[in-house]
Amino acid sequence: MTPIARILSLIISLALGLTSTIHGQVNDKTDWKSFLSRHDMVWDRLPDRFENAAFTGNGQLGAMVFTTDKGRSLKWQMGRSDVNFWNSRIPVGDLILKPEGAILSGEMRMDLWNAEVRGYLKTDKGEIEFRTFTHTDQMVNVFETIAKGGEKATWTWSPGLASDVRKIHRKETLTEKDTNAPPQQGTDGDITYSFQPLKSGGGHTTAWKIVHSGNGSSVVYSSVGFSKQESASKSEALDAVKKANLTGMPLLATTHRAGWHGFWPEGFVSIPDTRIESFYYIQMYKMASATRPGRPALDLMGPWFRSTPWPRIWWNLNIQLAYWPQLTGNRLELGKSLCELIDNNTDALAKNAGKLQADSAAVGRTSGYDCESPVGDELCNLPWTMHNYWLQYRYSMDPDLLRRLFPMLKRSTNYYLHLVEEGPDGKLHITRGLSPEYENQPKPNPDCNIDLALLRWGCETLLESCRLLKIDDPLIPKWKDTLARLTPYPHDGNGLMISASIPFASSHRHYSHLLMIYPLYTMTLEQPENRALVVKSLKHWMSMPNKLEGYSYTGAASISALLGEGDEAERYLNKLLDSKTPPNTLYVEAGPCIETPLSAAASLNDMLLSSWGDRIRVLPGVPDAWKDISFHNLRTQGAFLVSASRKNGVTQWVRVKSLAGEPCRIRPGISGTIRANVPIIPAGDGSYDLKLAKGAEAILYSGTTLPEMTIAPVAADPARSNFYGLRTRK
Repeated sequence: MTPIARILSLIISLALGLTSTIHGQVNDKTDWKSFLSRHDMVWDRLPDRFENAAFTGNGQLGAMVFTTDKGRSLKWQMGRSDVNFWNSRIPVGDLILKPEGAILSGEMRMDLWNAEVRGYLKTDKGEIEFRTFTHTDQMVNVFETIAKGGEKATWTWSPGLASDVRKIHRKETLTEKDTNAPPQQGTDGDITYSFQPLKSGGGHTTAWKIVHSGNGSSVVYSSVGFSKQESASKSEALDAVKKANLTGMPLLATTHRAGWHGFWPEGFVSIPDTRIESFYYIQMYKMASATRPGRPALDLMGPWFRSTPWPRIWWNLNIQLAYWPQLTGNRLELGKSLCELIDNNTDALAKNAGKLQADSAAVGRTSGYDCESPVGDELCNLPWTMHNYWLQYRYSMDPDLLRRLFPMLKRSTNYYLHLVEEGPDGKLHITRGLSPEYENQPKPNPDCNIDLALLRWGCETLLESCRLLKIDDPLIPKWKDTLARLTPYPHDGNGLMISASIPFASSHRHYSHLLMIYPLYTMTLEQPENRALVVKSLKHWMSMPNKLEGYSYTGAASISALLGEGDEAERYLNKLLDSKTPPNTLYVEAGPCIETPLSAAASLNDMLLSSWGDRIRVLPGVPDAWKDISFHNLRTQGAFLVSASRKNGVTQWVRVKSLAGEPCRIRPGISGTIRANVPIIPAGDGSYDLKLAKGAEAILYSGTTLPEMTIAPVAADPARSNFYGLRTRK
């Protein structure tokens, strides 16, 4: 729209009464304690394994609670994200609660509001009540027991096996390098500890102290230290236990709860499907339990452990999907650990590029937290991760993030550019690559769609970054030439192909060939020439279901939301929840894969609010059955907070608050004549341009009066409340 046209449009808007001087205030009536209680996981019988256990964590330290010894004891399993042996995760060990009598029954509840697990054991001699949490700040797990009747809680230590867990899972022969000496148990005053030496250097230490308070009450403080030096490992664990004991249980509980009470109201979502709503909040709890700023990035397990063939960071989809829900969910602090992982390992990422390390960077399929993994056939891993970093910037508009990401984005794109050659057709081609996990690919596999998509996105984003940072980079002409001459995406009668030589012809769980559609959003329905290709490609991918996994359905749900097919998006989410989600939502594919349920939470966000391209879209992909929807302070690219209310299938109002003063174009999805408390300019396709200064907000609605702007939970379905955990349902 030309400047003159925009002025004329504004005059017309004013004449038609499309603006108003009415100001409104969002009235948030959410009682978070009550609201979250309908999503607590509830156990009416005791869990017996990882997939149905209760879990707590603070981004590095964590614990799980489930039974062991055929239900005769309660296992309090210690966990710490960065405990590793030769850069692979290993188990820490368990404190075992053994009652005096035989366990007859038990119940538990995971209290999301307070981020603690409460329960009791009934035995043939009495009862033991308990509660446990991982303190939100201090590196300590806390377990409180109250024994009644003739009961008494006795604790013993069972160390984890410090060996190559991937080989153990695959039942491969262990070599001397794969195993370690037995742990060494000792005491420091009234604190007991177990130190596990590791041949890779140093080791991990678990320390615990039992404080008896009389009347059958006791508290156990436990921590895990890990270091390349034995003394540092021990002192870390011991000091944490001493600090917790000095703080005391009452203050620990109060400060722990205060941290979580501040976390929950950052973003609110309520929908008519109570099961999906519960699943969403459990994922937010899970992500905040699994990572924080200054703490380890997410691998596939977080601070918990289960037998697995995936004991490292996986870079060809897993780490990327894990870091999506915090964006629209307005919990950006949870994404900082991924940016820190990149920032703190720039030398290793450059070294991974081998002979190209002078100006490039890369990473192989898997690595430890040191990011050391020479690049192999998969070229896409670091460029895709840099897209996550870019999104963290776009949702925050923090210029410091942009300055930090630019050099690594440039290096990761340079690796591709070294492999680009002009073909006989005059187009530029990527001479090798590999589409993650698709079977029977040749090596090399030129012009994989995932690589073409990431190279295009990388060049476009580098140009945009230079504009924003006012950098006259010498590679600007090369990036522009690459965009002008890069070969088109290979496709055939079924849609997008795997690569120029490989059609999509067999079932494939990974949507690597569709990356330009999602999450890059560089091929969309809003490009008329691509509409049919997008639809055809999704339908063809989903038409072969036999090898689809959980994240296949979350990807299909988000793409369906992009297409405006809310019923399909809901159907795909329910496929995941119906067939592949365990009772505690800790998804497993041979081993834990934390990214799948987290990406499902991101899919719900995509259905409620999206902000790709040049505009915000409110409720772009919700099913027809969701007549009532309420969300508050969800976040978009450009750093806007958006709230909205839908009743009886009609969007009542939308509020947009600018946190950075960026240009705002929004498609509010409101029927009828749109009114607002600020000047609005129609931008076509149901969208409007808003000029909002930093800190300003706009309220959009229809009708002659501003509706009551109330945020409150949608009525819950009692049959689907407290859906997760272990419940006997009638």
